Amino acid sequence: MGISCITRNTNCILPFLLLILIITPSSSSLSPKDIVTKELLNKFCSGSDITNPNLCLKWLSRTTSISINGLINLTVKETREFGLKNQALMSKLAKSSGKDPNLKESYEACVDSHGEAIKELEKAQKFLSSSSFKQAVSPISSAFDKASDCKDAFEGPSNEPPMVWNRIEDFTFMCYIDWSLAQLVN
Repeated sequence: MGISCITRNTNCILPFLLLILIITPSSSSLSPKDIVTKELLNKFCSGSDITNPNLCLKWLSRTTSISINGLINLTVKETREFGLKNQALMSKLAKSSGKDPNLKESYEACVDSHGEAIKELEKAQKFLSSSSFKQAVSPISSAFDKASDCKDAFEGPSNEPPMVWNRIEDFTFMCYIDWSLAQLVN
């Protein structure tokens, strides 16, 4: 008798619980209109998938009190601008690498991959300008892949200056942050 009562009550409660789950937004997703707080940034930047929480916090800390939408637009814009600077640097270094054909080839590969990443970020910016966050995720992900291609061009022994490697890593990380932020509103 006790079991049938539990079963009967569970069957009545189950649709109600399902309705609550459908109506209640997931705690891991945010609305594009939500305001960025210091707590939100701390939580985001200390997430297990963020490999450089210090850079994340340093980069995003000045963005509190804007909307998530504004934050995503701003980070994609800044990532694109940083990518353009990196691309110009790689182009200059490719021209001046002279006697090291492997290094020149790596720089040229980075010029190409940065160019492709920048185009993907521009596609994402168009989607973001119309608040199409779901559509922006794919080009942002593609930009991250293209930025990673530049890192791959320097795999193995190489003579690139540490500053170059750091900038390549920063650009790749910025693309990843953009992607992670866009995922929050999906």
